[in-house]
Parts: sequence; C-alpha cells; structure tokens
Amino acid sequence: MEKSPALARLIAPYRGLGPSLWTMFLSTMVNRFGDFVGAFLSLYLSMALGLDEVRTGAIVSLTFAASMGGSLASGRIADTLGRKRALLSFQLAGAALTAAVGFSYHQSWAPWLIVAGNFFRGGARPLISALLTDLAPSGRRKEVFGLQYWSINVGVALGPLVASLLFKYALAWLFWGDALSTLIAVILVGRGVHPPALSHAESHLEVRDERGALRAFLSRPILLAFAAISLVSSITYSQTSFGLSLTFKAYRGLEAAGFMAVAMSLNAVTVIALSIPVARLLRRYSPLLCMALSAIFYILGFGAYSFRLGDLGLLLATFTWTLGEITASTNMGVFMARHSPENWRGSFQSFMGVFYSGGWALGPLVAGPLLKAGGPGLLWKVIAGICACWGLCCLRVDAWDRRILRAAGLGAEPGLGADGKGQGA
Repeated sequence: MEKSPALARLIAPYRGLGPSLWTMFLSTMVNRFGDFVGAFLSLYLSMALGLDEVRTGAIVSLTFAASMGGSLASGRIADTLGRKRALLSFQLAGAALTAAVGFSYHQSWAPWLIVAGNFFRGGARPLISALLTDLAPSGRRKEVFGLQYWSINVGVALGPLVASLLFKYALAWLFWGDALSTLIAVILVGRGVHPPALSHAESHLEVRDERGALRAFLSRPILLAFAAISLVSSITYSQTSFGLSLTFKAYRGLEAAGFMAVAMSLNAVTVIALSIPVARLLRRYSPLLCMALSAIFYILGFGAYSFRLGDLGLLLATFTWTLGEITASTNMGVFMARHSPENWRGSFQSFMGVFYSGGWALGPLVAGPLLKAGGPGLLWKVIAGICACWGLCCLRVDAWDRRILRAAGLGAEPGLGADGKGQGA
C-alpha cells in the first residue's frame, strides 16, 4: 500500500537521522516508561508516609533542589570527560539509589534516598540534550528534539498506568521498576550510541568559546533572560506533578492515584498523536513565539482546575494544557542549541537545568501554602496568572532574539539558514 502524500510529507524530515539518534529515542522510551517515582512522589509522601501538604511540598522541593545541584555538577564533567560517559555514570548512580528505596520505602528516612537519587537524575537530563545536539544532522535540530519529546511521551503513555497498580499493590516495585528501566536505558546507550569525534557548529553563534563555561554563559544576556523565563515557567509546569496530584486528592479522595494515572496517560497519548503535526505546523515560527503561544494553553488548562469540575471537565483541562506542553517542549532545546558554543554544550545545558530544576524546587513551596490557605481554587488561579506573565516575557525576548539572528545573517525565523532555505525537508 502506498503512503499518502500528506503522511509522506509528515515523516520525511525524520528520515536519515542515523542509528545513534534512534537508539537515543528508544532509550528515552524505556527510561520514561519506568519513571514511576517522579509521577507518584507526592502521593507516596502524602498517602504512604502520611505527610501533610507542607511537609510533602518541602521534601519534593528538596528533590528538585538536589536535581539542580546535579545539573550544575554534570555539565563541566561531561565537557571534560565526554558527554556519553558522564551520562551513563549519572544514570547508573541514580538507578542504584532508587533501587535501594525499594528495600526501605516504609521507613521515615527513605525520602532522603530519593533526594540523593535525584541529584544524579538531575545531572543526567541536561547531558541528554547536549548529546542530542552533538548527534543531530546539520539543520535538523527541531526534528531531533521533537522526536525526543515524542519518545518521552510514548514511554509516559503506559508508565503511569503500571505505576498506579504498583503504588496500590506492590509499592517496592514502584522503585525497583524505575531502577530497572534506567539500567536498560544505560545498556542501550552504552552499546548503540556513538557520538562524533568532533561536534559541529551551525553558525558563528555556536563556535568554540575558549573562556570558561560560566563566563561564556554570562556573556550571553539573552540566555540569562531565557533562564529567568525557564525558572518561572517551570514553577507553573511543576504543578502538573505536585499541585495536580493533590488537587485530584482533594476532588477524588482515595481514587486520586487512579485518576492521576488516567490524566497523565491522556497527556502522553495527546502528545503522541499531536506533537509531530503540531511541530510541523509551527516549525517556521521562532521558539519563543511558540512558547508565548503555549502560555495561552496553560492559562486555559490550569485555570480550569480552579473550578470543581467533573471527570470530563478535568480531562478536558488536561488536554488543553497538554497542547501548551507540546508547543513549548519542541522549541526550548532548539533555542538553547542555537546560542551555545559547541565546546560548552554540556555546561550550558547544565546551567539551564539549574534554573529549570530551581523552578521545580520552588513550585511545591509556592503551591503548598496556597493549597492550605485556599485549596485548589486559589492555587490554579495564581498559577494561571503567573503563566500570563512569563508568556508576555517570551514575546519581548523573541523580538530580541530576532535582532540577534538578523545581525548574524541567519534570518529572523529559526527555520531559515544563512542561505535563506528552510532547514530540513
């Protein structure tokens, strides 16, 4: 059977990416399928250990503070010793600590092992983005980061359903399964990913910078502005884990874990079905303009949670903010890669990971008191307002980015190279 012309056009940009990239995508699917602990951490702390909202929020914040520390440490290690080697080391250490929680999950000190494990998880994730940038063929970063994001959600589509059963019937395997999936991902990357001997730069914005990594980062003020947006936006997006699970607990009681699993699976299935078409539809628009559009979907979706909706309404709200997630997630990595010197990609991704993880650390500290003071209604009204603020900031920084691109002779849009031709098929 011949493929339709529309389908052929849709998949054409993803041909010829090479076996190393496809192995990275497969590794991501496996690892994110088993990302059981992250999605159910708030419910584990509040329901299994019996902690209140404020204490739960404090521990969740500590896990993301540890992730922030890992992000800061991993970049320089990766740029010095090799990004693949550093990635595998951080993932193995995180898996070992997560497996240890499975033997002690009922102990009051078990969350400290989760905090320690998140140091290595946080250190690994920026390295994945740096390695993807090294592996991406010239002019095809939007396609690579879009497929990586799609792969994440293929794993997440089924993972929460399995995790909800483990949470209810075999809590130790919530942690052991998470560790096992990471180990399989390590084996896949170790055997199947072969980074190039020399990474490439697509423009003079990415040429080697012989200054120290931190000095090079601070010399790019647009990255500092983007880091501030990343910090604030991640405060809001972090509520899809912390605030949302406790909102479902308030609205659904003992059924919260099951409903959370359904909502997260709806999120993942929506991403699987729509991320590639949305990425193709928006590929010629600048990354920050796409992020401003994503803020609108977040305002609508998160704002809806402030009302005590029925099941259908809650799922519709989840679908709406998922559209915002798709729009933002397929563009953030492209912006960072374009403004990072090729010799400090790992460090720059790690610096940005500090701000992103910082937002996740602050998110529960913001949400916990709001939930205690006014319940879900107050929390989600405030979150929608914050989304409006960072969305407006994206528009201002987007204009700044366009001026930089014009000065560099790259064109105003990310899909245009120096020769004026669209990147990718």
